Amino acid sequence: MALGVLVAPVALGSPAVAAPVDMAAPVNLAAPVNLAGSLKPPASDRRDLRVERIDLRSALTGTGATRGPALAALADGTLLLGGGPRGGTVMAFNPQMGLPRVLGNLLTARERLDDSRFAITDIAVLNETPDRADLLVSYPRYQRGQRCVEVVVTEVAYDRKAQRIAPGPAWFTSEPCVPVSAVQHAAGRLLAIDSDTAYLTIGDLGYPGIGDRSRRGDLGTVQRISRGAPGVRVSQGHRNAQGITLVDGTWLLLSEHGPRGGDELNLIQGGRDYGWPFVTLGEPYSVGDYVIPERTGTHTGYTPPLTHWVPSIAPTAVVQLPRTGDWSAWRGALLMGTLRAQSLIRIDLSLPADGGSGTGSAVGEDAAEKVRVARVTTIPVGQRVRDVAVTSAGVVYATTDEGDLLRITPRRAP
Repeated sequence: MALGVLVAPVALGSPAVAAPVDMAAPVNLAAPVNLAGSLKPPASDRRDLRVERIDLRSALTGTGATRGPALAALADGTLLLGGGPRGGTVMAFNPQMGLPRVLGNLLTARERLDDSRFAITDIAVLNETPDRADLLVSYPRYQRGQRCVEVVVTEVAYDRKAQRIAPGPAWFTSEPCVPVSAVQHAAGRLLAIDSDTAYLTIGDLGYPGIGDRSRRGDLGTVQRISRGAPGVRVSQGHRNAQGITLVDGTWLLLSEHGPRGGDELNLIQGGRDYGWPFVTLGEPYSVGDYVIPERTGTHTGYTPPLTHWVPSIAPTAVVQLPRTGDWSAWRGALLMGTLRAQSLIRIDLSLPADGGSGTGSAVGEDAAEKVRVARVTTIPVGQRVRDVAVTSAGVVYATTDEGDLLRITPRRAP
């Protein structure tokens, strides 16, 4: 299949994680399977999605266990991709024509190992004009002299006329620098607040000392970062937050990996501790793991998630669908990617009318307690979904570890 060639659209349905969707036969989204804790199975919404697959194998990082590229959308529908064979390559792509255009590379050979985990983890758009876009790009960086890894966020200027990027100042470098291990939970997800500020997730990086608050530094936190200023910790106790979104400009939500289950959707409030590694609703891997949680099957004493998944689905990026346009009953719902479940997860929220607005972490306690997950719908796609983005036109794109770009719209969309 040639790169950039659209294949026949398919309708996804019969939501269940056990088996991938049959791409040859369209079916309706009936009898959704609920994986989220004690939530009751939702009613059928019977709405189809139109999915087109575009071959993006040239943007994959690694061989064997490949990683799909990071993804961001510009206002005109241009997609920015991060990854590629060198891990640190930024590319621009018009899904309607041509091949991805290489704009430049941010990682040298000395700053990464030959491992698909050493790749761009996210791209955020700070501001843009027809001639220029200012970006933030995050990635794990290998310090060869110390043989350790840190998470770095760099400002990048994208010259849209010359079609090239120029790295700017680093906004953030995580501490401590952690020796590379079999587990490398970098996280590194970004959410731009304005042209000067963004949220950033930092994973635990597989750090054996993650349970010692005096040693773990920035690890396992959500940070509010700004140009030329130190990061400000928003929350802590996170294992590997792979998705972050601000719902209706008010509610800051995180999707997060737990160990062997206990994957979480968290509502973030300033100063809260979400429990890792002291509590988890999942189970430890083995006695030889880098850290063994003190208590399993509980969140007592720490801020609980809005909902969780057992067994694990390995959630990734999460976005909010538009409230206007063609999404009909899907309007305002969350759409979340997964790796292990090879599915998209639709999450409908019940939100209070008086939650306020602003930065996400400064919401009232009473209002926050009224935020609920109303229903969860699992939509199999048969691929590991790495990243998800929504364009200004309301089109959803998702990258996969198998090398596809999925273009997702409501079935009735033109």
